[in-house]
Amino acid sequence: MGVRKYSDRDIELAKEVLKEVGGRNVEARKVLKERHGIEFSLSSISNIKRYGTTILSGAKEDKAQQDQKEERKEKEIVKDFSGNTGMVTTRSADIRTLEDALAAAQVELDVWEVVRYVVNSWEVTMGAGASGTGKAETFTNFQVKIWLKRKEPQVQALERLLAELKANGPKLPKLKRSPKKGKPKRALEVAIFDPHLGLHCFEAGSDKSWSLEECEQTVLEVVERLLGLAQSYEPFERVVFPFGNDWFHSDNIFGTTTEGTRQPEADAWQHVYERGQALAIAVVDRLRRVAPVQVVVVPGNHARQTEFTLGRLLQAYYHNDKNVEVDASASPYKFFKWGVNLIGFDHGHSIRPIRLAALMANECRDVWNETVYREWHIGDQHRKGAAKPVMMEEQGVSIEYLPGLTPANEWHRIKSYNWQKRGAMAFVWDKEAGPVARLQVNIDSYTGRVMGS
Repeated sequence: MGVRKYSDRDIELAKEVLKEVGGRNVEARKVLKERHGIEFSLSSISNIKRYGTTILSGAKEDKAQQDQKEERKEKEIVKDFSGNTGMVTTRSADIRTLEDALAAAQVELDVWEVVRYVVNSWEVTMGAGASGTGKAETFTNFQVKIWLKRKEPQVQALERLLAELKANGPKLPKLKRSPKKGKPKRALEVAIFDPHLGLHCFEAGSDKSWSLEECEQTVLEVVERLLGLAQSYEPFERVVFPFGNDWFHSDNIFGTTTEGTRQPEADAWQHVYERGQALAIAVVDRLRRVAPVQVVVVPGNHARQTEFTLGRLLQAYYHNDKNVEVDASASPYKFFKWGVNLIGFDHGHSIRPIRLAALMANECRDVWNETVYREWHIGDQHRKGAAKPVMMEEQGVSIEYLPGLTPANEWHRIKSYNWQKRGAMAFVWDKEAGPVARLQVNIDSYTGRVMGS
């Protein structure tokens, strides 16, 4: 077959059409044939685009054939982003997977998330003249289509923070604890419930004033006092720290609870989150000096989302530390087994007490027959007490509401839910002997001070 010759005018016209269609060879070939009646081979159009002519010789011809092979791998990437949604479509012989398409389109995965995607493929046979190799060739083309949506700002911020923590999380030094006589078989539970960090209230409207600074100081002082009371029961193999339980007062920048109830006494959410993060780390760092810590995240009703994300943050922060284990799973309630003891943790705002015994028996059926002492420790009520009916004790499970740290605010006073005894508790669990101690630090409801200090 002879090589077709094109006039200078044909070549100039091809150059103009290539410019018009943005250099896309297949589309240029179609326009030249339909609009001007000139039929170019793809190899000729490719040569015109690269070299300004159709007839090559020697090294240029070899290079042209190599370029034509690369041309068949040309990537077509179409991106359409509008507002909070986006779509990416790629067509290429090389881009075959979701990951390939996201990388080729340079999608910012810290801003966008994939909703769904499809991958299609089809075969194309090019004739001997069009292939640039002198013989027919068959190629497989792929199309990847991706639907995207913009991530929520809170999700973006959390993912950036978690990535930074995992990349730069501190490698904490190995702790040297003073050796103690006797084989340790005990665990210490430190229960700090309902601090409501970010609640800002004043006397007259509430029982006592409460601010970020007062909350932080009270939490740290109470933890120190509980550890002091527990010293006579050392050594401990484990410290369990139920975290959450309305650690925060509000759940978002609008100053509402998770359910949307407005909290007029709430401080700025972003500032409170930073302070709450620092306080949580300070408490865990103090507890890990006693024994390895198991943190169980139990979100409350005021800030369920915020406490869940802070639990995940603690998990990332301590992922290099063998002395700290964080259970930040999505389950709203958690369990801790220590020898013959089984303790359940729930905030107490959703599940009726009468259901808790059966819930524990079903959730912990694999260890139920290994335990003798079974208890639920729950908060929410900001007061200490045992749940009714008493038959719970007869079923082998006791349910106890633990006291909270926070004073009654204006809403509690309006409802006369005030003057409950404030405080925090710790429990000593022996693997073989069961519960051996209940420790309590109290806060004077009239002065707001930790009692006995």
